[in-house]
Amino acid sequence: MMHDNITIVDIGSGSMKASVFTCTQDSVAPLGGISRGFRLCSQMGANISDSKIKVTTGFFEEVLALAQEYNSTKIIAVATQAARKAANFSRLQRKILKKTGINLHVISGTEEAVLTAKSARHLTELEKFISFDIGCGSVEIAEFDQVLQNAWSLPISTLDLAKAHSTETAKEIIKNVLDTLPVHTRNMEGYELIGSGGTLKVASLLINGKTRNFVIHDEVQSLFNTLKDKTKEERFAYGVPKTRADIFPFGLLIILQIMQHVGKDKVFLTSGSLRTSLALEYFRMI
Repeated sequence: MMHDNITIVDIGSGSMKASVFTCTQDSVAPLGGISRGFRLCSQMGANISDSKIKVTTGFFEEVLALAQEYNSTKIIAVATQAARKAANFSRLQRKILKKTGINLHVISGTEEAVLTAKSARHLTELEKFISFDIGCGSVEIAEFDQVLQNAWSLPISTLDLAKAHSTETAKEIIKNVLDTLPVHTRNMEGYELIGSGGTLKVASLLINGKTRNFVIHDEVQSLFNTLKDKTKEERFAYGVPKTRADIFPFGLLIILQIMQHVGKDKVFLTSGSLRTSLALEYFRMI
């Protein structure tokens, strides 16, 4: 059975990404994509400014060109935490629809967590795992044991942590939020920990280069210790992208706290989880 290519757009709090997927025999394969390190909201809960509406609408014009290049006849566009929190999201939605004909819709945090878990299951074929995705505006976590057991969207924003808190205060805030989850009270033997998101990807590249698909706790801790007291410019010189140099240590703190919370020394990486899941869902593979 022949399938048309599908373009998936993910408008996150810290970046905008689009990928074109084609259907393979038992999965999906990316054909091409674009990514822009752009924060839709500088602070969670704030309105989206006119200038950011203009930039985001311009990105969707790039999406149209990308879809045309790869003969994609269907475009699915979703937005996450920054859009969920912005009171004027509908204004951005109308601008994009009028300019490009693309309907950008918001997905809930729980739906985001579920999609991340489904992607992790498909990509790894593991039977028992905890999956998480760290964004600039929220953290999504799910528990999978043969089938999806639980999914949570947590109000932990690296943007807010970086603006308002020292790393020690941030560590306590993250711990208090994670302690509301039931997984730390249960035996996690047999579970693996799977993570996604830009912070984890950058951390892995700084630690491993491209040689491994996992990081261990002590490596992340060492990277955090190295970078926590450096300036944004110093972090950039170390290899952290400019677009996340201010928030990067707080993202590392979240990784460390999740590892401690579930008692795992290693976290495996998956990439493009949300976009991959939406493509798999479109082709009815999950």
